[in-house]
Formats: sequence, C-alpha cells, structure tokens
Amino acid sequence: MASGATTSSPRLAAARGSISIARVDESSVDERHDDTGPSALVQEAACAERVVVLKVRVPGRTSFVIVGATRSGPSGAALIAGEARREVWGGRLPPGALRQRAREDALAGARVLALGRDEAFIDQHGSARVVRADGGRVIVTDEALPAGAAPFVSLSDEQRTALERRGLEIAEAIAADAIESRRTEIARLLHRAAQRIERRRDAIRGDLEKIAQADRIAAQAQWLIAEAAKAPRGATKLVVTDWSTGEPVPLEVPLDPSKSAKDQVMAMFKRAKRLRLGARVAEDRLAQADKQLAAVRTALTSLDEASSLVSLEEIVQQAKRAAPRDVVLPAGAPAGSKGKPAARGRVPYRTFFARSGRKLLVGKGASDNDALTLHVARPHDLWLHAKDRTGAHVIVQLDKGQPCPAEDLVDGAHLAAYFSDAREEKVVDIQYTDRRHLRKPKGSPPGFVIVDREKVLVLRVEPEVLRGLLEREDV
Repeated sequence: MASGATTSSPRLAAARGSISIARVDESSVDERHDDTGPSALVQEAACAERVVVLKVRVPGRTSFVIVGATRSGPSGAALIAGEARREVWGGRLPPGALRQRAREDALAGARVLALGRDEAFIDQHGSARVVRADGGRVIVTDEALPAGAAPFVSLSDEQRTALERRGLEIAEAIAADAIESRRTEIARLLHRAAQRIERRRDAIRGDLEKIAQADRIAAQAQWLIAEAAKAPRGATKLVVTDWSTGEPVPLEVPLDPSKSAKDQVMAMFKRAKRLRLGARVAEDRLAQADKQLAAVRTALTSLDEASSLVSLEEIVQQAKRAAPRDVVLPAGAPAGSKGKPAARGRVPYRTFFARSGRKLLVGKGASDNDALTLHVARPHDLWLHAKDRTGAHVIVQLDKGQPCPAEDLVDGAHLAAYFSDAREEKVVDIQYTDRRHLRKPKGSPPGFVIVDREKVLVLRVEPEVLRGLLEREDV
C-alpha cells in the first residue's frame, strides 16, 4: 500500500499521447506497501463490459478513476472529474450499458495502488489485481504492481490535470461508440412498441365493428321477434324483410337448431346491449392507442436528430411515459438513468403512471405493502390507502419538499380504491399522509401500520380515469 514517505518528484511520461506509469526512486518502492500510510480506498464502483469507474477516497480528496475500452478513440486508465461523466453520459455509466453488479461488489473496498497507461493496479482485499482495457472490454485479472510505479496517493496536481483530460477523452470516445448502437437498440424497441399498439388498435376497431353490427341487429328487433315466435322447433335460420331503410331488404339470421329461436333472438339483443354499453370504453381505448402510437412515431422520428446519449435516453423515456406497457425496456434500469438502482430479485410493487407522468407504486400483497412502505418509499413520498379497508398501499413518488399535485393525489386515490375490497364501490374514503408519519408496531401483522396526521379524501370513482391508469401500467 502506498505510504506517505517522501519520494523524488514523480515523472508523468507521455507515450503516443497517452499516460505511462510514473516512476519513483527504488528506495521508496518497499515503503508504498506500508498499511499505516495514506490509503486510496474504493468507496463504490460502477462497472459495465467496456468501462469501469471507481470512486476513490484519498486523504482530503475524492477522485474518480476510469478504465475504458473504445473501438476507435483512446482506451486505457485515467481520472475523470466528478461531474464530467454525468455531462457526457447523463449518469454514472453510459445509458444502455448493462451493469455488472457482482464486479461492483467485488471492487468496493479495494485500494488503488497506481495507474498505468491501460490499467489501474489495485489491492483487492490483500490480493494483487489489475483492472485493464483489453480487446474492446475491461477485464480484472491477477497482476502485481510493477516495481517503481508511482503511488496513486502521490499524484501531483499537474499529473491529475493531465489524467483528467485523458479521462474526459476516454469518456467521450465511449459515448461516441455507444450512440449508434444505442440508437439502433432504441429504434428496434420503439418499432416493436408501434407494432403492439397497431395490433391493439386493430382489435379495438374489430370490437367497434361488432358493436355496429349489434346496433343493426337491435334495429331489426321488431321483425326478428315476430319471425322467431313463428319459427318451428329445430329451425336453422330466420328469414325476414328489413324495412328500416324504407326499402325491402332480405335478412337471414342463422340459428342453432338445438335451441329455441325466441331464446336465441333474445340472447342476440342482450349481447347487443352489452356491446353498446362497451362502445364508449372501446372508443376511449382507441383514442388512447392513437395517442400512444403518435408518441412512439414521434420518438422514432426524433432518433435521427439525437446527437448524444443523454438526448437518446430522454427520447426513449418520453416514449416509455406515453406508452409504458408497450415500450418494453431491457431488464433492469438503464445504467445512465436517474434514481436508485433497480432492486435485485422480486419487486414488491406494481408501477403505474399518473396522468402527469409521475410514478405511482402499488404493493402486491400484505408483506409487499410493508416492503414498499417501509423500505422503498422515502420519508417525503405520499402514502395512500382505502380507509378501514383491506387493500394495497400506494406510494406517490415526490421530490423532497414538493407538495403532491391534486391530479396525482386523485390518481393515487383511484389506485388505492381499485386495489382494495372497495373496488366495486363508487364512493370510497381514502386516507393519506407523508410516509414519515407512519409507524409499524412491533409484532403487528403484515401490512399493518399506524397513521399519524391522517387526511381523508372522499373519492368519487371516475371509470375513465381508472381505465387510463390501468392502461399505463409499467410491465
């Protein structure tokens, strides 16, 4: 481990415009392993196949080490300024990069010993390792620190500045490599989303055609009922003349010979009535599908104009908010996305989008309610539940200090009512409060909490609002 012993001034050598390992006097090489000296501890790691970023704490300073492998630009190891990678990538890693969480866990707690042109030398819990850009990817393998390598903790400000310039070049080259592959990936998933929506539109239009046919059958009721009353047992069809247009139009209706003609005609009318009641729902669903398809097509058009990973990610996230059930992102949140990392294993909640685009989280069961409310929700998020009912906990995600908009409150209340035993009721009392005002008594059953500073909303359920929420589930 690098120590705080005085060494000769490190020399940062340049080779082909890249950084080589700095050398020190041989007399100080043994001292660098002194565990009592300054340490460069890896506090956290962000890893993908082609890039590794280590957050390293040295006395009085936090640094970020980048090891990146690019196709055409500079590859290797360097430093990167704290905000530079977010400006270039929009997050800790390039959007779309598949995070290697096992590697992240393994590298956390290691110590950075030195930087070379292509690699970072580390002490991984007592074992000598190297993190190296090799063959278009970043690998971690066994390798001892070369004799004479300058300790990482001894880098001068001048060396750090040069390494940060190179690190920015590596980050930009990784971003440039990723743009076209990410553009192609997003275009593919948006085309699949458009196909799903088009199939749904076709199905809804088919339903509307059946409704129109039902209307025609209902309009012919007077002639069909009269003819059915005269039809003999075992009849296979009814033949009547339709005068609804003012002109005689022959009408033939097939029958099941094993059933009464009158019963079959009455069943037709009942079915027509049900279909007509569903007409408004079908029309609303068709309008929603048209809106979602337009949003996805707009996103596809915008892809050609996007020139950065950040703008590409904004495009796909906008499409996801517009059509959450159709724009299916790869498993796990994109590496560059904002917010907490995706939870490992089973997720205890379902995700819906309010009309504003805000996420609404709904517990899947009693134990899941506890997990959602006590471990996922933040103190400033809003909690809702159907008052004095058995049902799901609902969380409205809010920024710290932000009041919940009225429309989001109503949307969350609709979900709380629907996912409860008050689902069929038209008026439901919904209790709500900030998550910080909930307490879980020791030994209480799953899903049980005590609510302080409770407020109650008397919700009049609006079927159209509820349908829209259920359509916008993130699956």
